[in-house]
Amino acid sequence: MTVPPPQDLSELAPSVTLSNVEFSVKGDVKTARIKNPIKDEKSLKPTVADLTISEPVTADKIAEKLEIYGGAIVKNFLADEIVDRMWDEISPHFTKRVWNGDFFPQETQRVTATVCKSKTVAEDFMCHPMFREICARFIGKKNSFIMGDELVTAYSEPQHNASSMLSIGPGAKDQPLHRDDITHHNICQYREKYEYGHETAVACAVAHNTTTKANGATRFVPGSHLWDHQRVPKPEEAFYAEMEKGDAFFMLASCFHGGSANTTTDEWRNMSFIFMTQGLLRPEINIFLETPLEYFQSLSVQALKSIGLAVSQPFCGWYRDLEDPLKVVKPEQDNSSDDMGKGFQLVL
Repeated sequence: MTVPPPQDLSELAPSVTLSNVEFSVKGDVKTARIKNPIKDEKSLKPTVADLTISEPVTADKIAEKLEIYGGAIVKNFLADEIVDRMWDEISPHFTKRVWNGDFFPQETQRVTATVCKSKTVAEDFMCHPMFREICARFIGKKNSFIMGDELVTAYSEPQHNASSMLSIGPGAKDQPLHRDDITHHNICQYREKYEYGHETAVACAVAHNTTTKANGATRFVPGSHLWDHQRVPKPEEAFYAEMEKGDAFFMLASCFHGGSANTTTDEWRNMSFIFMTQGLLRPEINIFLETPLEYFQSLSVQALKSIGLAVSQPFCGWYRDLEDPLKVVKPEQDNSSDDMGKGFQLVL
């Protein structure tokens, strides 16, 4: 058998989005233009009261806000003692890392994989009954299957996708507005009304101190979970999720959002985040618990990529502080970078 020479297999992958994009490269300038954008100018302008869940808080009320706006605020979601314990267990892990790019401002400090560094985060935050119920509604999967002469039913429970603590310091700039479901290549479609079954992840963020527009409160674009995949958000469409210590902000991963600029001189915006995703978004077999690192180090780069020990662009499967696992397994080779993929400046 004659083995063909290596080729860029990404060129063979099907795409439902690239056919509607016109690319241009002139010297070092790379631009992209959406050829036929969906004609949709609808923009929601909710108040804080519109997004805040009234007492008594129920999962039905949270779900209703998420269906309409894509986000919801729950006052006093976690008790101060739990929020303080989370901070005490996680904050010692803060380190200053120079980020290669502008997705995170240099003034932002972060700790990742907080469920593995704090039992309080794992038990009291991630496993909070209200959060688990919301995740079950939006990203749980339950279906029936034929197996021989039997019909079996199965439930795929949501699982941890990412957890972090972010501290935005004075001088930080706006983070680019983005959807977190790009991690799973979720292609959003324009909808007049929310439809269940398309969401890949749900987030919950808890404030460790008062978060304001001035010190970097998370901004998100209400209603953007109903937008077409290629609609571009405008800065004036963003809502600032200002909260007090212990408050929570629930958000669908299909919503545009981002950290905000910290225009203060002496305030830090401290928040903990957990994203849950569909339980089926993983390999069938878990091969990592029983496999020594030395075995992985003996494999080729391509074998490691095929096993899953590499980042799936743009942002899935990273290790520690947003590093490609290949850098850990094969540190002697320049296999990867912090890039999320090829970037082109949008021309509107």
